[in-house]
Amino acid sequence: ELILPPEEKPRAGGLRVVLFGSTTAGHLVLETLLQFNRNHPGKIDLSAVATDNPCDPKARIGIKKRVWKYYSALQQRKLMDLMIQEACTAGIPCYTGSVKNDYFKRLLQQWDPELIIMCCFGQKIDSFIYHYPSCGMYNFHPSDLASNIGAGAKPFESTVLEGRTISKMILHMVTETIDGGPIVGISPPVSIVTSDGTYPGNFLVLQEKIPSVCGWMTYGLLNALLESKEQGLIHPVKTIDFDRIIPQKVKEVLMVPAENDPAQVRRLPPPEYSLSLEDGFKDEILIR
Repeated sequence: ELILPPEEKPRAGGLRVVLFGSTTAGHLVLETLLQFNRNHPGKIDLSAVATDNPCDPKARIGIKKRVWKYYSALQQRKLMDLMIQEACTAGIPCYTGSVKNDYFKRLLQQWDPELIIMCCFGQKIDSFIYHYPSCGMYNFHPSDLASNIGAGAKPFESTVLEGRTISKMILHMVTETIDGGPIVGISPPVSIVTSDGTYPGNFLVLQEKIPSVCGWMTYGLLNALLESKEQGLIHPVKTIDFDRIIPQKVKEVLMVPAENDPAQVRRLPPPEYSLSLEDGFKDEILIR
């Protein structure tokens, strides 16, 4: 289903972006893109959002395997509605449902993205989609894929089974292999144990804590692609050194011990945008 906003925003020029996102993690990336666009009009054009529909019993989104299973049916509905409302309020169409059909392919061609960002999206992506954007399709994955931990539907469970006390958010290219595309960048370490060294009793704590860095990483990705585009280079970015561009203050917050309540996780707002990666990001941030 394509849900159109009451008043669709005019195409603004800039890097054309489509977001595939769900749950609070996908919503954080959506918030980041919208704030980026408000602060720096004309740099990007967020053309559309696609989100999973956990209310559809026929949806193939791994609802009994993936993080969705930790939410109640009411919470699942509210998370989907939040994505739809946020997009439509900003004048951006939002699609819910399967992306593996001709109808969605025609929509994608209409949106004509140069970049697709995916975060906590439960559907397997076919080659037509991930080959479409000239600047690439990238996925955020909340486990240390570089250490061969957590590929697939259970990143948190796999990390805990390995006995790890820290995890990382991985940004990788989307390919036919689920969570197996080339790694573009790795977040600084994120503490996933409580102050007494035990794991939180609720995996939704990790769902809030590890992706909290996605705002900073989204800015880093946009930064790199915009810098290349301004030089006339329209192609995927191969590597981003997130450890270098994310300030020490942010790293310290990521290493604060985990809580047992997802609502108590300290999330980071997105940073101010700096056109050149050499300039880095501002150290002045607010924690909420």
